[in-house]
Amino acid sequence: MRIAVVGCSHGTLDDIYASVQRCEQERPNEPPIDLLICCGDFQAMRSPPDLEMMACPVKYRALGHFHNYYAERKRAPFLTIVIGGNHESSGYMWECYHGAWLAPDIYFLGFAGCILIDGWLRIAGASGIWKSGDWKKGHFETVPYDDRTIRSVYHIREYDVARLLQLKSRGPTPDIFLSHDWPLGIEQHGDTNALLREKPFFRDEVSSNTLGSPPLHALLTTLQPRFWFAAHLHVKFAALFHHDGRTTKILPRFHNRTNTVPLPPPAPTNPDEIVLEDDEDGPTNPDEIVLDDDDEEDEPQGLVSEEPKGENCAHGAAETVGNPDEIDLGSDEEEERRGEAVGEVTALPTDASGLGSSVAPLGDPLAQLSTNGTEARETKVRISTPQVVEVESPGPEKATRFLALSKPGPGKDFLQIIDIPTPAGFERSSHPNAGAPESSIITPEANPTAADPSTDSSNEFVSESAAEPTEVPVPTPRTRPTLYFDPHWLSIVKAFSPFLSLKMQATPFPPKETFDSMIEESYEWIKKNVGVEGLKNVDDVQTFSRTAPATGEGTDDGPPSWYTNPQTEAFCTMIGIENQINPIPAGFKEFQAEQLRRAKEEALRTMDLDGPPSAVNEGNPDELVIDDE
Repeated sequence: MRIAVVGCSHGTLDDIYASVQRCEQERPNEPPIDLLICCGDFQAMRSPPDLEMMACPVKYRALGHFHNYYAERKRAPFLTIVIGGNHESSGYMWECYHGAWLAPDIYFLGFAGCILIDGWLRIAGASGIWKSGDWKKGHFETVPYDDRTIRSVYHIREYDVARLLQLKSRGPTPDIFLSHDWPLGIEQHGDTNALLREKPFFRDEVSSNTLGSPPLHALLTTLQPRFWFAAHLHVKFAALFHHDGRTTKILPRFHNRTNTVPLPPPAPTNPDEIVLEDDEDGPTNPDEIVLDDDDEEDEPQGLVSEEPKGENCAHGAAETVGNPDEIDLGSDEEEERRGEAVGEVTALPTDASGLGSSVAPLGDPLAQLSTNGTEARETKVRISTPQVVEVESPGPEKATRFLALSKPGPGKDFLQIIDIPTPAGFERSSHPNAGAPESSIITPEANPTAADPSTDSSNEFVSESAAEPTEVPVPTPRTRPTLYFDPHWLSIVKAFSPFLSLKMQATPFPPKETFDSMIEESYEWIKKNVGVEGLKNVDDVQTFSRTAPATGEGTDDGPPSWYTNPQTEAFCTMIGIENQINPIPAGFKEFQAEQLRRAKEEALRTMDLDGPPSAVNEGNPDELVIDDE
């Protein structure tokens, strides 16, 4: 499965889709992109009132591109999976707390969630960012938000993280975990010096080990996903987290950027092979990949994993086609404290990231992924010739490859493309823009020869390098993967639903020793009542429908309002729990029915007073008489 990963979206959905389509055009003989992942700050603004529900200085509020997808004037060209950040249409996200379609083919994972793509690729995620003062609270915020709740609404809560932690040992290891914030201390497992050269104002937090989210660190060490993608800090950064406690080594290497004194590389048999050098302290490690720095200094540093085998993600610069007047939306109190650096983001290690156990050379045009935005409002986009780097699979030891990406804009590293092989025994629907019927699902239980995706860690990373741009038409939409509910996650949501608090004070959890029995009981119910052994096509349950009026359909300058989302009601009905997310008020349906009954009675009474309509109005001098031929 070919996946495009994006950092912060900041409302530039047209530009993101155009950038991904440009990458496809550069590789016409390769499989198309199957899935797009957006790591927060998606900004799903349906209409201007939603801008009142986004934590952002008023002067920076902009409707962006999403409203056209919500109104169905446009359609996403790829299945798109979204998590929430700290600059969102928070009222809309709350409507979809358990996960829902924000627009056709654009799925929000929820405040916490876990899904299956094509029945095998397991993606879990947590929305929001860390703020210690709100960690122990319930989800008490309601629309309209005030100056405090417009920020606290996106602060991650213990309730949501506690549910995600229960995924451990329930189902396969997550293939991908998504977050907006970074796990606490992850910068220590990558090229920290390169990060500080890009973001020197992180130095105090790095020194005090306070950069990132403690709850996300707990999820990282507990769930141990294969890949972890994040955003938030507007910088590209890669790390490799070894779960056996081993550290990722930093290996210095001299690099002459002007090539006036070139280093003689060994003659490779593969023109895309990455040159390996000897470790200065010992014999050559044939699995070691040395990286160069993308800084202008003469002594850059790079990252080399201790894993026996490594993957590599090369990335590179391409021509920028974007808005030079781009506005930085980093307005949250966390970002105000850090400040936003001015200038372009340079390339950082791309493999200790989840992109592979080792890192490709930095600063090399062959090792740079183009992440620059494009002007997607046109029918054509500018592209550059790509280069593909194939790498070996990592060893069997447990490690998580972390990658944070920046935001769309000139010179920003915001896009990464990866390939994860589909295990044998799993099929994809051949129906475009629709999910497969449940009968088409092939699971490892149904096919004993099917591979376990949690143990298949081979993958290929794709990058592109700069070249002369050319004009190509944007490709048309394609068949999309099928989205399934994860039965283990459904059982966790069902078991923990009584403890969801909508008040300031959180509802206490039962004793931890009762968690297993609670979840197991719910799991048996899910297997019996939902889909095929709990595996259910999302499209069979949740169908996108607009709640708030789209642009042009209602009052664009009214106050924000809350809505009951039919998808959330359908989700809760499916697993047999009460809908606590903007539920329809008690008696409201009866009130609507009574209002309708009275309206009908009034209409009939008016007709009786006026008398029956005359069949022929002979007294109308302006009537035109039409004769039959």
